[in-house]
Amino acid sequence: MTSGRGARGRGRIAPAPAVTIKDMAAELGLSITTISRALNGYSDVGEQTRERVIATAEKMGYRPNRNAQRLVMQRTHNIGWVQPDNERKFLDPHFVEVMAGVLRGARAAQYDVVMTSAASGGELATYDRYVKDRSVDGFIIDLPADDDPRITYLLEAGRPFVVHGREERADQYAWVDVDNYDCFYRLFRLLVANGHKRLAFINGDERFNYALYRARAARHAIADGGLPAGALTVLNSDHPMGDAGYRLTERALEDAAVSAIVYSSSLMAVEGQAALQRADGRDIALASMDDSLHYLDLGRLDGRVSFVRSSLHDAGVALIEELARQCDRGERPRGTLVPMTFHLLPELDASGLDAPLPMGRR
Repeated sequence: MTSGRGARGRGRIAPAPAVTIKDMAAELGLSITTISRALNGYSDVGEQTRERVIATAEKMGYRPNRNAQRLVMQRTHNIGWVQPDNERKFLDPHFVEVMAGVLRGARAAQYDVVMTSAASGGELATYDRYVKDRSVDGFIIDLPADDDPRITYLLEAGRPFVVHGREERADQYAWVDVDNYDCFYRLFRLLVANGHKRLAFINGDERFNYALYRARAARHAIADGGLPAGALTVLNSDHPMGDAGYRLTERALEDAAVSAIVYSSSLMAVEGQAALQRADGRDIALASMDDSLHYLDLGRLDGRVSFVRSSLHDAGVALIEELARQCDRGERPRGTLVPMTFHLLPELDASGLDAPLPMGRR
């Protein structure tokens, strides 16, 4: 008689042993070093050899051992993303859109994202810990300000990083950004060229460079369009800017001479519609940045708002692609501009978009 335990034992299927680099080297007649460097994208391996190695890895079902990679290559395939301890930020749809792109890019590049929060004033200590224990290969920095201390620290530490945005040292590090100055300079010149002489700009938080550059562009466009500085009213929200659209639109409409409102986010443009509906039929021209927020239905703005569009999701993917260039292939950091497109209402004379950008004033 056979025991139940023995029967169960005979019914088990032993897992197949994991394929190793040594197995692949024997299959291809190459050295273990060549296999490893081909799989990790090193430029000293020829393209034909790399293609053979990758094809064989797929055929044999090879999966990299992360712990072994960390020991041999001194790599973790982790990316650090340090956030301030601000619960509102994690509810911000702009941040969520970037994060979705980052996670998609990380999956494609075979990285994990290590996200942590730091108390106010404690962010640099967190970066220092990650740098010293080498628990991540590179970093993402978002919402930079001028002379950002996080950028200063990582430049001095010599570790790979990429910034979502830019500041004055952008030629020294990798960044992914939309041309905030260009977008908003052109939007305001467009509206001035279409006869608007009193305009309001509902902007984000000017502690951060994206909003600072947008406001600067608006002021320059007003001046270059021949209007006095008082022709522009700038109204700033706190960060994140998700709940300010209605309140700031009401404030803009307190000035009866305002005939055009520009929004820094389509989210605020949607929120501002209720205030506009109460504005006694005033004819207000509207324009907005549209970050292609997937959850936001812009149908109610059809035929009412001109947009400049650029995808935050695509920016998130590009952040990972740039870090992978540095970490996997040892390439120098570079800047990446996320494409933008203008979608204007048909009644607007679009020639204002062709106004030359001022030199040296960004």
